[in-house]
Amino acid sequence: MTEKKMVTYQRLITAAEQELIANNGHMEISAIAKRANTSAGLTYHHFGSKTGLIAAVVDQFYEPLRALALGDSIPTNIEWREREKTRTKAIIDYFYNHPLAPLIAGRLAREPEVLDIERAHMEALLEAGARNIAQGQKLGIISPDLNPHTTVAMLMGGLRLAIDQAILAKERPSNVELFEQLWNLTSNTLQLSPLSSGETSKKTKAGNNMN
Repeated sequence: MTEKKMVTYQRLITAAEQELIANNGHMEISAIAKRANTSAGLTYHHFGSKTGLIAAVVDQFYEPLRALALGDSIPTNIEWREREKTRTKAIIDYFYNHPLAPLIAGRLAREPEVLDIERAHMEALLEAGARNIAQGQKLGIISPDLNPHTTVAMLMGGLRLAIDQAILAKERPSNVELFEQLWNLTSNTLQLSPLSSGETSKKTKAGNNMN
């Protein structure tokens, strides 16, 4: 794809996202083409259909989440628990702050193309999560009796469902409250070992340095 086509492609995705947010999950190709200053025919050329365009919008929504879960957005040189707490909070904050998130959790979730993207996204997370749990077991942080694949499926399913319910609620819990509840769930499910005295000292020292 040429640079010009890439610019048009991205402009259409941005316009579609704006239309979806402005119209509570509804959009028309003609309105998107107008917003993107292009033609409806060119929109169909790039995405094939309205649902194809919605799928592209949703896939773009998940890109930062994939970076949080699979990439190097979260530092790897920190203690395992702190890294996973940071990751969990970042994921919650992303859903809370992105205006498209309630639509993906609600109205758009029924689109077949969206379901396909969700499934592919979740499969990648489950595979990475199982490796992460296995690493925690090798470090002696997570109970060795747990099956990594089964455990991560329970955690990821519960995490996503809880976030979806929270962002769709008439009265949202604060992101801090939701994080605390979900981290307690994670900690209990993984049967995390207590922090060693050395780790506790490091955390105390780090906290004092921040004051």
